[in-house]
Amino acid sequence: MHIITLGTVQKGGIDSVIQGYIDNGLFDNKKHTRIGSHEGKSKWHDLYLFITATFKLIYLCLKDKQVILHCHMSYKGSFFRKLFFVVIAKVFKHKTIIHLHGSEFKDYYVASSDFKKTLILWLINSVDEFVVLSDSWQEFIDRIAVRKVMVINNYVDIEKYDVARIPGQILFLGAFIKRKGIYDLIHALKQISSDCHLHLCGAGEDEAVQKLIDELSLNDSVTNHGWVNAKQKTQLLSECSVFILPSYNEGLPMVIIEAMACEIPIISTPVGGIPEVIIEGETGYLVDPGDIGSISTKLSAVLDNNSDSQVTDKAKEYYNAHFSSKKILPKWEALYSRILID
Repeated sequence: MHIITLGTVQKGGIDSVIQGYIDNGLFDNKKHTRIGSHEGKSKWHDLYLFITATFKLIYLCLKDKQVILHCHMSYKGSFFRKLFFVVIAKVFKHKTIIHLHGSEFKDYYVASSDFKKTLILWLINSVDEFVVLSDSWQEFIDRIAVRKVMVINNYVDIEKYDVARIPGQILFLGAFIKRKGIYDLIHALKQISSDCHLHLCGAGEDEAVQKLIDELSLNDSVTNHGWVNAKQKTQLLSECSVFILPSYNEGLPMVIIEAMACEIPIISTPVGGIPEVIIEGETGYLVDPGDIGSISTKLSAVLDNNSDSQVTDKAKEYYNAHFSSKKILPKWEALYSRILID
């Protein structure tokens, strides 16, 4: 068995998932090759990666008898790249898996032309296994396609550092784009009367984010850490008072799972697979996307409640039951074995 993992190497959730599989030993007893098909640095660099990935895949499909192509797919360009690579694998009669991560895939499908929808449905129905991250995504694929869809949650092995939480510290981890709600969060920060500080971790529309911070005179209340490594991320998740991700659209973000594991109070929005794991007042808190007033009010309430252990304890229990490598990796082991028998 030779498993070829194909997907982006751009920093973010998908790259974290793939690297987690590698680091936690999913491929230790198997032949495995990771191929990067996209990085997002520039169009020319991505074209180079795409061409290189094509030749690598063809070579490996010719060389090995039992290949499983495990494609990590989002939408737009990611969809067309994975469609192309799946066709190559099928030409050589190898097994294929599409692992859907794209938070906006549903909107992408609905807005597509009839021809593009035909291509999307062909890909969904033609691969040997189609894997999604949550029950809500399974329900959507069930509505548009005619195949069995498998749910395998994302996971992460992470533990809170033994440090005290610092009062008034708000943490945001994610891309600096409108979809993640970062602009709403900054506006909400301006409305909070209590003494607090916002830590922004990520990258994207850096200039626009800084411009808004300047316009609202919030420079003393915001620290932009940029992209943080695993150690820095765990440190912030361990010592900040509340984590917030006020997104407009999501699948099931890795950072939500990481926050549950690190026992930090979570505020997010009921989009994608988030409301399946973040239950208002039980495992976290929810606000409507774009509702700046509610974001401000909820942040103030959570910051004022320093003994929120019941909610964070339940979130940690849910994490242990569903999102550790001990729970998730055996599912991939079973899927890989089954796919070769079918």
